[in-house]
Amino acid sequence: MDNYQNLDPIKKLETAADLFLRNVQGTRSLHTFTAYRAVLSDFIRFFSESTGVNGSDPGFVAVMAWRDGLRERGLSPSSIKHYLTLLHSFFDFTCDPACGGWYENNPVIKRLKPAEESSPRRQRECSLTAWQVIRLWRYDKVPGCRRDTWARNYAIVILLLTVGLQNAELRAITPADLDWEDEMLNVTQGRANGFRRIDFPPIAQSTVRLYLASGLRPKDLPDTAPLFGTTSPKEFGARVRDGEWAQGSVQWLNGIVLRHVKAVTGVDGITTEDLRHVGASLDLNSGLPLDELQYKLGHRDIKSTQRAAGMRQGRAGRGRALLVYEAQDNQVQINNAILAEATGQQGEKNRP
Repeated sequence: MDNYQNLDPIKKLETAADLFLRNVQGTRSLHTFTAYRAVLSDFIRFFSESTGVNGSDPGFVAVMAWRDGLRERGLSPSSIKHYLTLLHSFFDFTCDPACGGWYENNPVIKRLKPAEESSPRRQRECSLTAWQVIRLWRYDKVPGCRRDTWARNYAIVILLLTVGLQNAELRAITPADLDWEDEMLNVTQGRANGFRRIDFPPIAQSTVRLYLASGLRPKDLPDTAPLFGTTSPKEFGARVRDGEWAQGSVQWLNGIVLRHVKAVTGVDGITTEDLRHVGASLDLNSGLPLDELQYKLGHRDIKSTQRAAGMRQGRAGRGRALLVYEAQDNQVQINNAILAEATGQQGEKNRP
């Protein structure tokens, strides 16, 4: 511990964080490691830019100022509470003498965590109408959307609506996970770090082909690199920089969805999770058994599936689902024709 005390507070914090993250990487899931890395990177950046460090280790006041900054950036009380919980775990580790005893006290105390309003959990309502979903099927570029990223954004939205992936799962998907021959998708990134094999429907296949044909994903990347990535510096958390292709953040993917859906339908505030639930509602009302929908969404508790999909809506719900899926089938043919014209390839089964 004496050697650590001689370090500059910022260098000390960075070194302690590196040690902690190495331990997390060896003992926890990739999803958990990514979350810790993002929170610690943000806190370290805030602490290093603070004018009140003055040679002192992070204390209650520094953590409180960081928390207030999260609130000013628009994070919800539940998100702030989650970030503070992760930061508390870091300081618990670094205060333990067995782990080096970097700090004497944990500055993240219970009083810093915001109170959350408790409300009964209810079944989720479908946030888009049938006609709005049908508009999302279409490959027609609309005003307000960037034409150079349209193919990527379109593919992301369609995958969320049809395949039922979580935000983290979609960001982790690679071309190697796409089984074109059997029309299946291998999902290995989940909250339980498990594995499931789900349908890769024709509409999703057509959108991914259009995206890959657009050249937005560099063609020299290996199949094990993220299907959807970015070369832009990340504004929150750690990421490979210098223009290298890397997985985007939760906020990055939600931002793509929000802007695309608003431009196409006029509906604001739609997230990746909202699209997942819209798709689940359509699946349920089209007749998909609840246990199969549970597996598709990756839920351990069927009650989570019931909340995500909502209630069966009888004849009206079946009619709505039928209308949407008829439009989806038509769009598959349109997408394949667009792809054939753009690339000169014929047939649906040829991998790009």
